[in-house]
Amino acid sequence: MRSRFVAFARALPALALLAACATPYEPFEGHPVLAAIQFQGNHSISSGELLNHIATAPTSGFLFFSKTARYYDADLFALDLKRVERWYNQKGFYEAKVKDVQELRDDKGRVTVVVTVEEGRRAVVRKMDFEGVEALSRDEISDIDDALPVHPGDGFDEDVYDKAKDVLVQQLRERGFARAQVRGRVEVAPEEGTAHIVFQVDPGPRYSFGDVNVSGNTRVPTDAITHATGIDHGDRYSPQAIALAQQRVYNLGVFSGVRVGLEPLTETPVADVRINVREAPVRTIRLGLGGSAEEARWELPRVRAEYTHRSLFGGLRRLEVASTVGYAFVPNPFPGQYDPSHSGITTLTSAQLTNPNVFVPGLDWVVRGEFARQIQSGFSYDDVAARAGLLYRRGPHTVGLSLNFVRNFHGDVRGVNISQIIQAGGSPLVSDCPVACTLTYPELRYSYDARDNVIEPTQGFFGSVGIQQTLKPGSFSYFRINPDVRAYAPLGRLAVLAVRAEYGGLFTETTTGNSPFTQRFFFGGQNEQRGYGALSQGPKVGINPCDPTKTPGCTAAQRYATDDVTIGGKAAALISAEIRIHTDFILNHLGVVPFLDASNVGDDPKRPFEGGLEVAPGLGLRYLTPFGPIRLDVAYLLRAKDVFAKGGPAIDSTGAQVTMPDTRVSVRCSGGTAGCIPVSRFAFHITLGEAF
Repeated sequence: MRSRFVAFARALPALALLAACATPYEPFEGHPVLAAIQFQGNHSISSGELLNHIATAPTSGFLFFSKTARYYDADLFALDLKRVERWYNQKGFYEAKVKDVQELRDDKGRVTVVVTVEEGRRAVVRKMDFEGVEALSRDEISDIDDALPVHPGDGFDEDVYDKAKDVLVQQLRERGFARAQVRGRVEVAPEEGTAHIVFQVDPGPRYSFGDVNVSGNTRVPTDAITHATGIDHGDRYSPQAIALAQQRVYNLGVFSGVRVGLEPLTETPVADVRINVREAPVRTIRLGLGGSAEEARWELPRVRAEYTHRSLFGGLRRLEVASTVGYAFVPNPFPGQYDPSHSGITTLTSAQLTNPNVFVPGLDWVVRGEFARQIQSGFSYDDVAARAGLLYRRGPHTVGLSLNFVRNFHGDVRGVNISQIIQAGGSPLVSDCPVACTLTYPELRYSYDARDNVIEPTQGFFGSVGIQQTLKPGSFSYFRINPDVRAYAPLGRLAVLAVRAEYGGLFTETTTGNSPFTQRFFFGGQNEQRGYGALSQGPKVGINPCDPTKTPGCTAAQRYATDDVTIGGKAAALISAEIRIHTDFILNHLGVVPFLDASNVGDDPKRPFEGGLEVAPGLGLRYLTPFGPIRLDVAYLLRAKDVFAKGGPAIDSTGAQVTMPDTRVSVRCSGGTAGCIPVSRFAFHITLGEAF
């Protein structure tokens, strides 16, 4: 690793020379090529920000690839110097000035302009006053003041000041002042370095809601639509109530388009509401085709069919039937590697009935039935589930409370004699659910979604938490909690920073208590720890005993496992970060994503970081489409922990019963030697959609 770094460092000067040689140098109409613009003395405002606010731009391009030539015009640049000073003034630096400008020419006549700035001190907001707020209570004024983005003691910024006026208007309207207007003035004392802000408020009368008028509906009753809005005659007007009404009407699921707004306001302080809807077909059918590919499992093709009935038995009851069917190739479809005995059809089929607004607007009653056939690289099982519960949505908040009944059956573990492992008290993957088992639990789920876009977010926050507690009848007794938080922030115009943190804890009555493997935590794959294949991180059980006649180190007394199956853990922790860079300058709709995943899966929910995190950096490509990015991720397992796959009774290739000892699983194993199962440091994933 060190030798590679030294070689790379030695190559940097050569790369820089190539980049310099690739820069155009031929002048145009007497104007020399502008190689670069450099700023000095700009301690408070970055050079990139200053470049974004002037007209002149230096020659651009990527290393020694094609570069776009830009030319230097001293007269035009003199105007840009005025723009630099004006931008500083706009940020509160009223004493800022351009102190010096140097034009440095290289041997080919290309110009590098060096601009020296003297920033001076920044004006600080000394005081803020409100005029015309007599109609508001003292508490309302205090709450509005807290919501503003500027306060005494902050550095003055004209952009923040303008934003504060917009926020003030929004806050007034949320309190019923539908026609509120705000002006303001700023009294600046440059010699003192202070600014006094005065907001001049014209709130107008406080409005309340009047009639709710609906148009565009032919099949759905008007009363059902007005009830869904949650707006009653006489309620205080607020834009948030309008936005919430639009969300609730759309969530009825019977409209393809909804627009909720106000009728033209009059002098009477009553705000009538206008709802325009476009009804969706009563019945729709949708079909889709896809697939996925990972190191130890390919699913090709994957077909999805959906049927929706939006007026079942009349009214607004909505029936949704969906089925996803695919063929799972284990480990892949290539001749010589494809294992038909452990491959097969995988499916998830569901039917869901939704009865909206059962007690109050926004509260839905949901009943759902499911059948699933799950095939992974090491195990497979079937399950049926019945779920019923309430779902409440209000703005970015969603709360769901459900009762779930799940029956697992037809469980199979590759290379393991299940009945013998059960007799020996073997792995949790099978001994806790030998042939069939039952799971009954209520679940409370809450989510907060403030992302600007669900498919391709560029800023905002998402958080969720799920809580389960088992009940009887059932084969298990445990408490499970699984919080997940995600945040997104733009990095300039071409990149987005995305971060994620997740914890999982499954608490059984005793440290060795049973837990269903369907509710244990499995990391690894396209959406969590990308350094591992699908569901491959964490505790394991050994399978396929070695052959003493073929494998060095394998003896009749030490029949080590030659492969393993991940059984999940009772504890999990994940931290992920990635930078989503739009690289349209290389290819339209292309994105490059460097990422880092750090995670751990264990069996002690009180110590989810026990043994440290396993770390995998990687690089991904995205091709952006209207239905989400097509994604290729390649990760390298930089820090990996050794795991000992649990041994036990097994059947060897001759049909004889043997007992396997615990076997080491590690990235540091060399192939072909008994007692250690090798793990690849590299993993790849191809799928649709972002990782989170």
